Amino acid sequence: MNALLELSGVTKRFGGLTALEDVSLTVAQGTIHAVIGPNGSGKTTLFNIISGIYTPTGGEVRFESAVVTSKPLHQLAAMGLARTFQNTRLFGSMTVRQNVLAARHGRAHPWRFDQENARRVDEIIAFVGLADVADANAASLPQGQRRLLEIAKALALEPRLVLLDEPHGGLNHAETARLIEVIRQMHARGMTILLIEHEMEVVMTLADRITVLNFGKVLAEGAPAEIQRNDAVIEAYLGRADREAELHEQVGRASEGTGAPLLEVSDLVVRYGDIEAVRQVSLKVGVGEFVALLGNNGAGKSSTLKAIARLAQASGSVRFTGQELIREPTERLVGMGLALVPERRRLFGGLTVIENLKIGAYGRPHGELAGLIEEMLELFPNLKRLSASLAFSLSGGEQQMLAIARALMSRPRLLLLDEPSLGLAPLLVEQVFGKLVEINRQGTAILLVEQNARMALAVAHRGYVLSSGRIVAEGSAAEVARDPRLMGAYLGHGEAAE
Repeated sequence: MNALLELSGVTKRFGGLTALEDVSLTVAQGTIHAVIGPNGSGKTTLFNIISGIYTPTGGEVRFESAVVTSKPLHQLAAMGLARTFQNTRLFGSMTVRQNVLAARHGRAHPWRFDQENARRVDEIIAFVGLADVADANAASLPQGQRRLLEIAKALALEPRLVLLDEPHGGLNHAETARLIEVIRQMHARGMTILLIEHEMEVVMTLADRITVLNFGKVLAEGAPAEIQRNDAVIEAYLGRADREAELHEQVGRASEGTGAPLLEVSDLVVRYGDIEAVRQVSLKVGVGEFVALLGNNGAGKSSTLKAIARLAQASGSVRFTGQELIREPTERLVGMGLALVPERRRLFGGLTVIENLKIGAYGRPHGELAGLIEEMLELFPNLKRLSASLAFSLSGGEQQMLAIARALMSRPRLLLLDEPSLGLAPLLVEQVFGKLVEINRQGTAILLVEQNARMALAVAHRGYVLSSGRIVAEGSAAEVARDPRLMGAYLGHGEAAE
């Protein structure tokens, strides 16, 4: 089968960060080709290069054998390449029909739409199932219809290749079924589709071929069944099985706590507009306990942590030391003994290590400050020698240690951590997890959100597995590690959906 899209040795660097390295990829004409990978693996960067948003640092992109590496977006669109975005890009004050009409400018003269164009727009709207709302404003549509309108805008370009960036995000089961049907119909009409999607059931249902990215490199490529059985892919999503025993031998398992409830979450629901990111989640963390919250990218893990920390609006109940938190301001939670280490660390890059630590102690008695800083520098010896360094100059592992130390400056009873292993080399991940066990043994309870399931379960006492915003498995760390629903949540074997 002829290649429609070819990438050869594509590399993309942002300063000192290499987001993609020597990526080669071929998408055959008339296929559905999926690109998957853990959070931060370079998937969206790859799409941005293919669609002309980014210029690669090195390598070549060919579309229908023509080199298009540096072509501007409008020329790529005119050649028959269209894309959607992870966050929908609609004209909210315009109707569905007007949105699709506006997208036609790549195929016809802008602002001069004849009857043929108008007829074609109505055909596209009917094709995606939006004929009944063609005259409704885009801002009034529910999430599922917004996703379909995003696809309709791409179809307005009469593309030969469509790039779909996480089209499933935030959809319910009925909306997902409709989306899958639309994509299948697009494929049946001869369109080639390149798909990024975190919902593995969707990927395994639709894709003819799958390319797996990890740390910006191609890890594997093959048919869906081959990818599901690939040991390297399983390791990228779940972690190395042999490292579980090794890490446990090195640092031991965390404290099981006292059994007394510290955090109790009941029927938690988090919505972003009409997107339901967290659906009736209930979980518990005991005093001094280490609990892991696992799941693939987009499962709702970070939204759950944000809701607990009152950084996202939610309904349901969140009780900490018996007190309801669902309407408490975030700053009050810190004083109560709850601290969050956010995803990607969120340090003050222009401040020194010591200054970042001092910010973490805001609200503590001034007389405790020197002792707290000394305690953190003893816990994290690398920070001691870097105490006068600016945070932005630290390595990824050092920045993660600083983010944890800053949170500990408030003397929390419960530490919430969001993806502390993200972007770190394996050796640094082991160092971070070793420190978390040490912190837990000193009496601090931990609720850890983590994609590296095996590493997390090697040290945690209990675990929960999230899939599409719902808890699909829970139990002791050993029970969760053996549960087939854990694999299903990451690689779409079907168990997680039951």
